Amino acid sequence: MRRGKHPVYIDECGFVSSTARRHGYAPKGQRVDGLVSGHRRPRTSLIAARMDGRLAEPCLFEGTCDTTVFNAWLKTRLCPRLNVHHLVIMDNAAFHTAPETAQLIAATGATLLFLAPYSPDLNPIEHDFAALKKRREYQDQTTLDDIVRGYQ
Repeated sequence: MRRGKHPVYIDECGFVSSTARRHGYAPKGQRVDGLVSGHRRPRTSLIAARMDGRLAEPCLFEGTCDTTVFNAWLKTRLCPRLNVHHLVIMDNAAFHTAPETAQLIAATGATLLFLAPYSPDLNPIEHDFAALKKRREYQDQTTLDDIVRGYQ
């Protein structure tokens, strides 16, 4: 960690509606069988930052993330909160490495740092995403927006 800098971890994750449960109950010695549709389901994605030990600036949207969506979130939601005291840390996703992305962060005075390739274990926001997905799994009737809002 850079001395005197406050870390800001950024990442995104996806939720597929009506995710099938992977576990069930059956009499001892019997296998649980169930059907899972092979059809694609609509995907909701979440972009968020982890600042000061909390989930910050969460943004839910339909579909998958790309440079346009990511930079729009960065410009309107996160950059207004960044300053020279922040160290922005993210993975090497193709849309994270776009030149415009680096320029947006540099314009705030914050420092940009990329994680080593294939190392999500170094990004603490992954624990937040895992917790949100677990809540989503057990709170079928609650909207994803309410789950994210309640987690903050």
